[in-house]
Amino acid sequence: MPPFAEQDSATHSAAPPAGHSQDDTLLVLPDALAKVLGDNRALPSLPASVMQIVALAESPDANLQDFTAAIERDPALTLRILGLANSVFHAYDTPAETCQEAITRLGIDATLSVALGFGLASQQQFRARGLDLSYFWQRALISALTSYTLARQLALPSPGRAFTLGLLQDIGMLALDACLRRGYAALLSSVDDHAALSAAEHKAWGCDHALVGAWLAQRWGLPKQLVSGIANSHLPLDQVLIGQRCVNAAGPLAEAWLDCSAADNHAATDDMPLTDMLRELVPTLGIDEDALIELLCGLQETLPPTAELMHISCPPEFDATRTLLEAKQQLHAHHLKLSQQLLNQRLEIERLRLRQADLTQRVSHDPLTGLFNRAHLEALLEQHFREALDQGNELSLVFIDLDYFKQLNDQHGHRLGDEVLKGFAGLLRELLSHDILGGRYGGEEFVLFLPGAGAEAAMRLAETLQQRMASRTLAVTVDHNAIRVSASMGVVSLVDSDFVNAEDLIQAADQAMYIAKRAGRGRIARYCDGVEEEPQQDSV
Repeated sequence: MPPFAEQDSATHSAAPPAGHSQDDTLLVLPDALAKVLGDNRALPSLPASVMQIVALAESPDANLQDFTAAIERDPALTLRILGLANSVFHAYDTPAETCQEAITRLGIDATLSVALGFGLASQQQFRARGLDLSYFWQRALISALTSYTLARQLALPSPGRAFTLGLLQDIGMLALDACLRRGYAALLSSVDDHAALSAAEHKAWGCDHALVGAWLAQRWGLPKQLVSGIANSHLPLDQVLIGQRCVNAAGPLAEAWLDCSAADNHAATDDMPLTDMLRELVPTLGIDEDALIELLCGLQETLPPTAELMHISCPPEFDATRTLLEAKQQLHAHHLKLSQQLLNQRLEIERLRLRQADLTQRVSHDPLTGLFNRAHLEALLEQHFREALDQGNELSLVFIDLDYFKQLNDQHGHRLGDEVLKGFAGLLRELLSHDILGGRYGGEEFVLFLPGAGAEAAMRLAETLQQRMASRTLAVTVDHNAIRVSASMGVVSLVDSDFVNAEDLIQAADQAMYIAKRAGRGRIARYCDGVEEEPQQDSV
């Protein structure tokens, strides 16, 4: 059935749809344009019968008999109302035989839409100067049907009003074409599409035909919801509420529809107008893509009978199903492309994350052993040193130097020396935890420190390390001899002296380590306001 013909809101008092204002402020045009239009006799007008119907729609006291009497004064309009009510699209067993029955079947909004559309189309049929009236009304009809279809799909309260707004949103073009003579004709010929036309109108006169149309609708006394809807009909979709969005999307979609129906212009291309519009509509309106395409396919069957009833020449036929199917295929291809781009972006983000992690690793870790390097150790120790002072916590440190490492390098080469360092790093890594931090300080020197623990815990850690070193092979020579090494270690605690910073703590442990070396290597010495050598086990 012609969608707008369904029963809609029954009276003028129904709440306006979302996006429509109830502001009664008188619309004002820019001065220069107001002077040109003013009381120009060339302005579009409505037949007296239609004006009476409009007045009734705004009257709180109007009843069904009043509408019937007003419509029956215009025989042509009466025939169209009856024809619409009895069309093959209606699922009624008995036909409507009177105008009153037809209005009851259609509803006030749909009846008003037919009256306005038929009245305007018939009045303007021979009045155009530069405007292609056939194209104008075809675009208006497709826009009206599309507005209604979208409003119905979204379950909005007044789809009939959406039809009316879709039909009337460009009536300002009729006024400009009638009153500006050659100026508007030249402007029309200088632009390629509707959006460019609105921009050119703003540049030339300080407003576009949407405001002119709203001004004209207010002058006719149309309901304020229609005036507001026409004024807002060319705003971007993201600037209006959902009800108005149906109307604002319908105009460009109608233009794309007519472009596809032009000769040799319905082959699928990457910049297909309908595809572009569907890409915008689906996320903006929140309508399922397949459902939207199915609804639009149905418009091709609805257009001819509706155009005849509205006294509008029917838009040229084209294979709407094929075109919309091609648009759907392009949309799916576009979605796949976007999905691939999203995947590529995620992969790139992951690559950058890994690269950042690698850079962080390189900045903070020793490349040979994989342990923290000296710079990071010093920064980390300084942080824990300050926290220990501020919070009154303990902090201890073990400074480690591998014994006879230079001789090992001289005898077996630096490659084996590197293997020993890596083997020792693996041994240290077994001891590291949240409570034991450490790394390579430089060369064959390593540092372990224990936040929150005192010298006794550090001594036990050093002893454990010595015991594991005594039994652990760190490398193997080319002739398969196991290499084990010992280490001299110095232990210091934060309470052992009045240390100023973490560097002082390291130097104290270093001093204790040298005492251990001089005592015979493979030993542990503790710093305590000087150095006190602790009893040690000889390394194995």
